[in-house]
Amino acid sequence: MSFAFEMATGECLFDPQPGKYFSRDDDHVARIIELLGRIPPQIVFSWNKSTKFFSRPGALLRLSRLFPRSLPGILADRHGWTPREAAAFAAFLLPALHYAPERRASAAQSLRHAWITAP
Repeated sequence: MSFAFEMATGECLFDPQPGKYFSRDDDHVARIIELLGRIPPQIVFSWNKSTKFFSRPGALLRLSRLFPRSLPGILADRHGWTPREAAAFAAFLLPALHYAPERRASAAQSLRHAWITAP
């Protein structure tokens, strides 16, 4: 669903960049956590590559300073959206980005969301 963000803003939702001590993949995981919050340990450790990125307690191995941000804040600050527009779009997009697949909005559910169906 990050394509919806890109279509709405012309920018990637997660645009990871490598650093001196971390890879592009490390940064990608960090940017996801900054936006969506800590990944639940049961989800982290169900991923077969988790030990490449996370310590046993679930902390990132190579990035320790994260900068939490909100989707409405990004939309308002970087793209000039009103708080109402940003909140409505975030209400549409964030359920489709939920970590737990069983709680994630499906494409069909997303297509029925008020942000899509409103005139």
